[in-house]
Amino acid sequence: MQRLKYILSLSFLIGHCVNAQKYNDFTVSLNEEAINKVFVAIGDIKGESDYEVMLIKGKYHWKIINPKINLKPDSSDFTCDAKVEVGPFNYQTEVVGNVKVFYDSKKNEIQIKITRAIFELYTVIFEKKIHIKDIHLEEKFTEPFVFEGPRTLATDMEFMMPDSTMKKIYVQPSDCEMKVKLKEICTYCEIVASDKPFKPAPIKLNPPIQAPDKVKITTTNTAVPTTTNTAQKK
Repeated sequence: MQRLKYILSLSFLIGHCVNAQKYNDFTVSLNEEAINKVFVAIGDIKGESDYEVMLIKGKYHWKIINPKINLKPDSSDFTCDAKVEVGPFNYQTEVVGNVKVFYDSKKNEIQIKITRAIFELYTVIFEKKIHIKDIHLEEKFTEPFVFEGPRTLATDMEFMMPDSTMKKIYVQPSDCEMKVKLKEICTYCEIVASDKPFKPAPIKLNPPIQAPDKVKITTTNTAVPTTTNTAQKK
């Protein structure tokens, strides 16, 4: 799949987050809905290949529908439904995967990456379920979704002084804190202002709290469709 990289300026996503205790100058919100518009732009995510089980050959097809990133304070996740056709057999199953949210200070990027999302590919022969393989959807999203970080909010402005001269003031974020909340990523920042241009320097940003790996693994186990939503023979 082609490299997926989507950059969106946070300056257009000023939100109404409740301010963090230490960072009160301004807040910015990246909404879950904005992130999920990426999937609309991607289009169909599907795959197909040949298979052979018990001397029976055929071709399987799969396609995911309703893909969505779900932002949560404890552990964000990825959900979708997988529609599968294996020869004359078809079924649909829910997939639940893990998502990591982090900030790359060198690139000034908020990155949202699907780290694990699996569903089982199987068929039924003589009323017996036969496993073919597991489909790892995270391999279809090798690159994270990328949004510009708070450094882009730096600006400058001019003021008319009493002697009619113009004075330029430079403003940029300094320390920031990022929190993953329900349905949004909030960034709270302090700013600094000066009458001289700032030297390039990374913003100190406390990254969002991530859920422990063991919690993510437990969540991911539900992605293997041991129970399916619909399953029927054609």
